[in-house]
Amino acid sequence: MNVVMLEQHYRHLQHLEAAINACAFSVSIDTLGIITAVNLQVTAVLQTSPDQLIGRSFTSVLPPENPLQWFGWLSKALEGTPARGEIGFNLSSDQPLWLEAGCSAITNEAGEIIGCLLIGMDITTRKLAAIKQELNEIYYSQVLENLPLGLQQFAANGDSIDMNSRQREIWGSAHPFFTNPGYNWLQDPFYRLNGLASIFEEARDTGKTIKKEILLRYREKRIRNITRLYPVYFEATVFPLTDKARNTANIFLILDDITEKKLSELSLQKSERLLDNIIENLPIGYIQFDNFGFIRRINQTQRIFFNSPNPAMRQPFNVMTDELAIAFELDKLFVQALDQNKTLRVEKKIDFSQDSRWTTVAREVYLDLTVFPVVEPVDKEMIVVALINDITDKKAQEEENKKNQVFLQQTGNIGKIGGWELEMNTGVMRWTDESYLIHGCHPAMGELTLEKALSFYSDEARDTLRALLRACRDSGKAFDVHLTVLANGQQKRVRFIGQPGYEDGQLVRLYGVVQDVTEHWEIKDALTRNTELMRLFFDTIDMGYAAMEKNGNLNFLNRKAEKMIGHPVAIGSNIFEEFPRLSGTVFYPRLQECIEHQTSQSFGIYFSGADKWYDFLLTPMQDGGISVFMRDITDSRKMQKELRKANEQLSNLNKNLVNQNKQLEDFAHITSHNLRAPIANLKALMLMHNEASSQQERDLYLGMLHEVIKKIDETLNDLVEVVQIRKDVNVEKERLVFAERLQKVMDILLVDIETSNIKITYNFDAATTLEYPKVYLDSILQNFITNAIRYRSPEREPALHLETSKMNDNIVLTVQDNGVGIDMERFGNKLFGFRKTFHKNKDAKGIGLFITKTQVEAMGGNIRAESRPGEGTKFIITFRNE
Repeated sequence: MNVVMLEQHYRHLQHLEAAINACAFSVSIDTLGIITAVNLQVTAVLQTSPDQLIGRSFTSVLPPENPLQWFGWLSKALEGTPARGEIGFNLSSDQPLWLEAGCSAITNEAGEIIGCLLIGMDITTRKLAAIKQELNEIYYSQVLENLPLGLQQFAANGDSIDMNSRQREIWGSAHPFFTNPGYNWLQDPFYRLNGLASIFEEARDTGKTIKKEILLRYREKRIRNITRLYPVYFEATVFPLTDKARNTANIFLILDDITEKKLSELSLQKSERLLDNIIENLPIGYIQFDNFGFIRRINQTQRIFFNSPNPAMRQPFNVMTDELAIAFELDKLFVQALDQNKTLRVEKKIDFSQDSRWTTVAREVYLDLTVFPVVEPVDKEMIVVALINDITDKKAQEEENKKNQVFLQQTGNIGKIGGWELEMNTGVMRWTDESYLIHGCHPAMGELTLEKALSFYSDEARDTLRALLRACRDSGKAFDVHLTVLANGQQKRVRFIGQPGYEDGQLVRLYGVVQDVTEHWEIKDALTRNTELMRLFFDTIDMGYAAMEKNGNLNFLNRKAEKMIGHPVAIGSNIFEEFPRLSGTVFYPRLQECIEHQTSQSFGIYFSGADKWYDFLLTPMQDGGISVFMRDITDSRKMQKELRKANEQLSNLNKNLVNQNKQLEDFAHITSHNLRAPIANLKALMLMHNEASSQQERDLYLGMLHEVIKKIDETLNDLVEVVQIRKDVNVEKERLVFAERLQKVMDILLVDIETSNIKITYNFDAATTLEYPKVYLDSILQNFITNAIRYRSPEREPALHLETSKMNDNIVLTVQDNGVGIDMERFGNKLFGFRKTFHKNKDAKGIGLFITKTQVEAMGGNIRAESRPGEGTKFIITFRNE
């Protein structure tokens, strides 16, 4: 190389070194890691002169961010392999230094590696920004992943791209997002129905953020083996992100579980409705004013009090300008409540007769007014509420109570009743004047304490009273006890009554009354002795006796009564509890009649469980109690029952004899009436037969005799059948079903029914069954059907209708046909006669209705008929219910 070229090369190297020193970071290091040279950039960064850097360990001057990386670079460079990349160092001032650097070997003239050269560009600013961005990405990724909200990224067409863990939890592992790759959720009917799909589409189409509440699903909750479904509400927020061309790139969905909030809102709405309902139905008046004094609301109670459906709607009322309100200073009360922002309670006497513009109360009333301000939660404006209670009656009662107070003080003196009070916080005891008098002392004796008050009582009474006062104080237990008092050396019996007094839930006093019952006690002793004498007297009578209060509490019972009840009975117990068999009997209503009308009540009761008959006599006493006399009449009742049974048997026997006598009379009458003419004909024919001159004439008379004898035989057979029916009154009865017996008879008469084309209908709903002889009921039904067929009208289709009903506990059978009918004016009294006919029917014998009547009456019933010619006949049969 010539000198010129060397010179140019040297200048080039100088320029290169100058360029490197101007913008690059350059450090020379020997094989031991000691700095051998640095450029100006290094000294500028480290703010140290080259003399202080050369000869020092590289890592002590520039500690590497990643020692492994640096020593890896150093090893490669010393082996002759360059290393390049980004490398970081920590400056002494704890400021990072990042280089885009390369590390290569330095050789001597012999080609031996004697160190390495680190050259790099300062990229600290860019690197720190990149690190920060990377950290931010990691940070925001973790934040989004751990958000308590569900976050999901979609493509514009609705395809799911990514979602955080909360969103995956919301959908659930079984959701089609995870199980169905081709799932198009925008077409899912459920998401179209609940509106989530439309929210997505609206945000995509408008580019706006859309937020709405949706019902996303139902959650199952099992309570006591019952599975219930509960709604799960979410707040859905959908917003699009656009690219640089402002085209929608991605759409994000945020789901926030607002179930508790939503249910709370629904509950709040219910509570608001409930509050409105409560206000409307408050037992006291409610008026709501705005902060200007105009009425905004009046509840039902106040409207009723005003005797106006809605006075505020009819005429605007302002408490600040109304003459009546100003006259009674209601306006000042309103202003005071607003200014002081506190609740005010006053009693006002208002004469509503002075103003009839907005109320028709028209009288003077006392009102208990509670006025308080309230901040309206929605509009945040101040309103005033007035609670109004009409205490006119209460005031009148207070006046009456004042009068009664004087009266009670007077009656206390008369009844020897005094009052007492023990303050819990001071221990001071107070007595009324009558209490001092009962204890034989005077109010001038000085301050009264509990111990001083107890000193008037005997030792036993003092211990008892202390225990009762302690129990009343500790557990709130009231007491009523009789004690002995020593008053001026005189022993008295007093009744001491006490109970606790509370204010705001705190016990503040014990109070009660004390009554001198010495005379009462003496009377009670005498009464006890008299009771024992009365017991001895009542125990000698052969009758149960009890004295009781109107409520049934027993005051006295003799031994006979206890024996009838079945066990010993304690005085004071209730007769209905001790004698439970009385419950459900006539005893209680008769007791009420005795109390209400103050008249004696006598009655009997049969106790089926014990098979006992008791006679009771309830008598009112002058003291308001009831005397109860009771007697066991079981044996007498049983004898009466047996005697009544014997009488019934004799009565039935007598009825049978009378019936049989009547039957004999009827039979004799029928026989004489129906056989007289045939027998007379028979005699005449015999005489004519005997006087006949020729055999032909005698044969003619014999034929005529045969016909007469045949008729007499038929008549006798019919009479025998009738007599047998009347005789056999005890024929066996059985439970018969009307419809079944009718069908049986219709089956027997099938040919006649079909031939006549008769239509038979029935309605047995009112009485479906009957206790009756089967042969009689079948005969009755058969006679009515055959008569309806035999006497049908040629002008219309024959019909027969049977129907049952009940009347006076008896069963009534009505049989209605549409036949030719009967002239009841001419033949009504002969309708049921023996061999009576009323139509020119060759088959009529006049025996069917007679037998039917006989069968009905034999069983205690009756039969009648209603008919007109050409309109059919109705038969009404009444069966006696035995």
